[in-house]
Amino acid sequence: MDWETVKSYVEVYGYTAVALGTMVDQSGLASFVVAGGIVASITDRLSLWGVMLAGAGGSLASDLALYTVGRWRAAWLDRWVKSEKNRARLELLREWMHRWSVPLLVFGRFLPWLGRFVPAAAGLRGVGMVRSVLLCAVGALVCGAGYGALGFYAAESVEWLDKYALFFWLAALAVSFPVASLVLRRFDRIVEERLKKPTNGTSFPD
Repeated sequence: MDWETVKSYVEVYGYTAVALGTMVDQSGLASFVVAGGIVASITDRLSLWGVMLAGAGGSLASDLALYTVGRWRAAWLDRWVKSEKNRARLELLREWMHRWSVPLLVFGRFLPWLGRFVPAAAGLRGVGMVRSVLLCAVGALVCGAGYGALGFYAAESVEWLDKYALFFWLAALAVSFPVASLVLRRFDRIVEERLKKPTNGTSFPD
């Protein structure tokens, strides 16, 4: 969706458009929050603080919905996964989500596409609800404040960026695929190393 269309929604529906637009598309560049900041810079109809809070609310709502879905399906996933390797993968994912929950839940939303599934992974692997809600709230506030201020104080630069958005997205994809591939290969390498180690009679629970 181009900037002019996003801005037109924000101009017509105000904070509601900022919140709902961010909730639907909250990973990567939160374009509705940025557009809200732009509109707030050129009209008195919206305030920067209101845009920031609306964006933060939409981002947090998206996180909590995905976290809840993850918690709801966690037991089902554990029952469905039968192979030893896949169980080892789930165990490693659980460890990583608990160890890196702060950067992932706070800053994961800034990763295009993949970032929006981080809260679901936290729910699936049992990261505590209070911890998850607090970290998601911090991340949502950072998102709302950062993108709202970007639109408000750099409106002309943001509109210039839109002209070259396709090139930036292609560059991001060109970088993200090999990075994701490296992470996944390392993930599976760790899993395979664990499977080769003696278990001393222990096994993954049924």
